Formats: sequence, structure tokens, C-alpha cells
Amino acid sequence: MKKSDRQNDIRARFAEIAALPDQDIPLDEAALLIAAEAEESVDVASYLGELDKLAIAFRHDRRFNSDFGIPVPALLHYIHTELEFSGNINDYYDPANSYLHRVIDHRTGIPISLALIHIAIGNRLDIPVEGISFPGHFLVRYGGDNGAIVDPFSGRELSKADCQTLLRQIAGPRATLRDEYFNPASSRDVLIRMLDNLKQIFWRERSWDQSKACIDRQLLLFPDQEEFNIQLGAVYEMQGNTSLAQHTYTEVLRGASDEQVRELASKRLLAMETRSKTVH
Repeated sequence: MKKSDRQNDIRARFAEIAALPDQDIPLDEAALLIAAEAEESVDVASYLGELDKLAIAFRHDRRFNSDFGIPVPALLHYIHTELEFSGNINDYYDPANSYLHRVIDHRTGIPISLALIHIAIGNRLDIPVEGISFPGHFLVRYGGDNGAIVDPFSGRELSKADCQTLLRQIAGPRATLRDEYFNPASSRDVLIRMLDNLKQIFWRERSWDQSKACIDRQLLLFPDQEEFNIQLGAVYEMQGNTSLAQHTYTEVLRGASDEQVRELASKRLLAMETRSKTVH
């Protein structure tokens, strides 16, 4: 199969998943599809099988057969000590940290990709695990609203005091915990945040084709988010495709209901017009 045909098939499958109700989205498969579009060697089915094996190994361990509720300490020990998953502190902004197959292979990642390991194993063991879009640092929670909060980057359970300390490290000494910081992340939110991480890396590297690929998939997940179309227009600008950038901004200006988005599109069009007059 040609590389372009394979990538089209991968994108088509991602589009199918993006169209599903949120609760039906297979996060692990969607994350692997993001990686597979970037790296030709990724066998999505094979890596899903690897996650199956990790869960089966723990299920057969006597620690899983507990009468004392969700075995969070045992699972943390299994994932972070026995399997040796850990945060990549040496090269945090390597795109590989956001590619789930690389995380499985190398046992390192960033908070959100390591959270997917917890979620994937938990789902296979019928243990409720959900992502938490904590500001600046993705967390997971075992067992619902009053369950255990876990930092997947460090592999430890966090108290509310620990969360307050973490927040102040991220947002400054005056930051205060809010209940909404612990709201569960939807599957779409998780994928959007993963793609945002990659998009920021590619944007800094001026890798416009890869930036566009991230935006395209975000639009599949949230077609009505016009700010993604603004970003798409910016990519076209950076690529020197002036006419397509102007068309994209114009379509946003015509169709967006958010006044701030409309204003941003208008400013981008005006800036392009000003530059064009200056050049000529």
C-alpha cells in the first residue's frame, strides 16, 4: 500500500471515531491513529494487543483479587515500578512523548500520554479511571468523584494539599484550587489536548504540514470550533498560500457566531491586506 493511501485510511478511521458519541470513543485506538499517521511503522492492532497483555498480566496477579475495593496502590506499583512507566524529564517536548506506541515501547511520556496507560489498563480491568484536565498537568482519578487522584507523570497518589502545591508550582504562589479543576475530561477533550501538545511543538519547529494535520483532526473532533479554522488560516499564511488563508479567514468571518473569533479573523485579513500593499 502506498504511504498516501495508508495515511488516508488512517485519517478515515480517525474520522469515524471522531463521529462517535463521546462515551464510545476508543481513546487508545484514537491515540495510536494519531501516532500512525506520523510514523509509518505503527501497527495499531499490535499495540492494542500489547495493552491487552499488560492488563491480563495484572488480572492474573493475586493483588487484583482484592476484597478491599479498587487496588490503586497495587496498580501504581505495577504500572510505575514493575512496568517502569515514568515521566520523561530529560526531553519533555519530544513529540515521541505524545505518541502512544512510543510510550509503550520506551516506558516514558508526558502526563497525558501516561494517563492513557492508566485509562487503557483500567478499562480492560473494568476499573473506573478518568482523565482530569488539571491546569497545566493532566491527572487521572480512580473510582469516580471521590476517588483517588493520581499523577501519572510521577506515579503517585495525590492529596488535596499535594494538588494545591502542584497548582502553585504551575500557576504561581497565589493560585487556589477550584472544584472545576477536577472535572473529568471527555474523550474528545483528551484527544484535543494531545493534539494541542503536538501542535505547539510543531508550530515552534515551523513544521507547518504537521501543524495542519493536528488542526485537521481537531476539526474532526470539534467541527464548530472556529478558532481551529483561524489557526488553519495562520498555517496557510506561514506556507505562503495567501489566497487560501484569505478564503479561510473570510469563511470564519461569515460564519462564526463568536464575536471575538470574528474580530480575530477580521484582524488577520486586515494584516494580510496591509502587508500586500506594503510589498507592492
